[in-house]
Amino acid sequence: MPGPTYAKRYLDVALVQMDCVLGDVDHNLERIHREIAAHRDAADLIVFPELATTGYGIGSRFTETALHVDSAEVRALRDASTGTHVALGMSEETSSFNFYNAQVHLKDGALRHVHHKIYLPNYGIFEERKYFTPGRRYQTFEEDGWRFAPFVCGDAWNPALVHFAAAELAHVLVFSVNSPEGGMGSRISSKEGWQRLSRFYAAVYGCYVIMVNRVGTEQGVRFWGESEVIDPFGRRVVASDGDDEEVLTARLDLDEVRTARTALHTIRDEDFGFLARRLADVTEVHRTSG
Repeated sequence: MPGPTYAKRYLDVALVQMDCVLGDVDHNLERIHREIAAHRDAADLIVFPELATTGYGIGSRFTETALHVDSAEVRALRDASTGTHVALGMSEETSSFNFYNAQVHLKDGALRHVHHKIYLPNYGIFEERKYFTPGRRYQTFEEDGWRFAPFVCGDAWNPALVHFAAAELAHVLVFSVNSPEGGMGSRISSKEGWQRLSRFYAAVYGCYVIMVNRVGTEQGVRFWGESEVIDPFGRRVVASDGDDEEVLTARLDLDEVRTARTALHTIRDEDFGFLARRLADVTEVHRTSG
């Protein structure tokens, strides 16, 4: 019997597990350009960690280090994306003078999508709400027949947001991450949490998960790396085994998504009318509970 016809069945990806120099935008951009140039010919998608342009703990320097998406620096990155698709974590300033922790997608010389991190952590060692504005909308988007769902670190820890992305039939969840050791105290392991989340989401929704975490030490905080790709059955395709700088490569197969989703119908069998009614009830409870 004839099989399905795909606009692009295979997607070759490169995960750039890199260190960043805190606050040195020029240095970080130079490194990003080198990685794009090195992998552009072989990779359909190159993914960088969260806040790759600035480093994580930028603090009160957030106004000095953010970039506009129409700045000369981002235009140069846009030009560098010719022939590939780049998912870049960066600090973005908008024309309204809001500052966002963003995942920017550049492809074939054009700006294709911008996601603003919605769930900004303000607990443990994290203080993002002091500096960044939370995103107010969420959208997936399509390129070459693949539907991508962008997430910046803490966004992925909100299962409802992932459920919305899966409801839009995303094939790939793209997690740009800055996850350190001990970020949430001694009782909660961020590393184990990420590994559980990635496998759970991939297997339940029949999608690929790309998780790119940075490495290095910044202001005494160590980032543990271990970036990975999980297939639609919850199995590792490729993974780093530590916190060294490296680039991981993998091939994603859209037919694997098809096979997984025809075996487990999580979204097909969802009752979104029921969810909407129940959400309205819960919202009212929270509104009136004080």
